[in-house]
Amino acid sequence: MEWFSVWWSNLGLVGQIMACAAIPMSVVMILQLILMIIGVGFDSDSDVDDGSVDINDDTSPPEASNCGNASVLRVFTIRGIVAFFALGGWAGLAALSAGLHPIWAVQISLFIGVCALLLAAIVIRLALRMQTSGNLILNNAISKTADVYIRIPSGRSEKGKVTMLLQERFVELDAVTDSGTDIMPNSKVEVVAVIDGDCLVVSPISEN
Repeated sequence: MEWFSVWWSNLGLVGQIMACAAIPMSVVMILQLILMIIGVGFDSDSDVDDGSVDINDDTSPPEASNCGNASVLRVFTIRGIVAFFALGGWAGLAALSAGLHPIWAVQISLFIGVCALLLAAIVIRLALRMQTSGNLILNNAISKTADVYIRIPSGRSEKGKVTMLLQERFVELDAVTDSGTDIMPNSKVEVVAVIDGDCLVVSPISEN
């Protein structure tokens, strides 16, 4: 491992920070890719919103507006953040290796990282649209139990996410609640309705 010690010492502080981000995140990204190929956890971190509701359209039904307002591209996902640090870190290291000043290397690293973040969000969104189009009937989820994956704010103020087994598939779906308190991750909920065609209304099991 002498070569690694020499390489590491030649990186300098900025390069070492970039390497600490790039190397482990690259391993995580490869594992995610393998799991995606074999079909495990493909829905994780994905936005199944079809974007069919115009958030500026005053004719949209009131009950659909909460999920519609959140139908923008979900950028900050786990996969996106992993891509940001992995690709951004390697881009910065490449810039340093090319002899660029650390300030320029950091700027290049951030630029490539942001591009990777946006690209990951776009790819995930398109993949989920293709996967769910015409296949998943969300009305089949009504009365079924789900697990909260991302906190669901009270009073339909914002959407969260739940995971559940639906039509023999493990899926991650947007959800809102009429509960007076936030529903925290790992809580059990019951699906009581579907709004906007792609957003579940859930209720904490303890309230039923």
